[in-house]
Amino acid sequence: MHRLLAASAIAFALSACSRPEEEAPVTETATEVVSPAPANAEEDIRHFLLQEYPDAAPLKYALAWHDLDGDGADEAIVHLVTPYFCGSGGCNTLVLTGAGPMWRKVGEISVSRTPVSVLETRSNGWKDLTVAIGGGGGASGNALLKFDGTAYPSNPTVAPAEMTDATGTELLPEEPVLIELAAEEKSTS
Repeated sequence: MHRLLAASAIAFALSACSRPEEEAPVTETATEVVSPAPANAEEDIRHFLLQEYPDAAPLKYALAWHDLDGDGADEAIVHLVTPYFCGSGGCNTLVLTGAGPMWRKVGEISVSRTPVSVLETRSNGWKDLTVAIGGGGGASGNALLKFDGTAYPSNPTVAPAEMTDATGTELLPEEPVLIELAAEEKSTS
């Protein structure tokens, strides 16, 4: 990214030095389009988790952002890591999309593991996802999750999810950074 900015600055500076009768050469540079998470999004996710799962706190989670539906706004991919959500087959992974000032679940994927990846293929306008599965006596590997028009499959070990060798862009690595979330202290009034 720094090289891109430096190259753009040099090209601009050189074009300013050219003679007026000469046209500056047109230089095209590739820029990575990054759709930022909404302002205060991480704090909103923390609030959402505490409100949605008050009995689960304290908990740990991994968080990634990616525009899955192509609307220019990032969805949140939240892998929950706490005994409340985890068993021998894995933990829960949420896919949340903005719904005004709140978040709406478009995926509550049980028995999933990291890594979580996004593919370039789409189903019903949303990018396909893969999650690792294993343990609990079931098959191990990567499960392909396709959006059905309403949500991603809730269980990656049964149809409509399917095993895949496809790899995409890793959103959450196998050993993600975990964020700790304590229960909100209740006021005593």
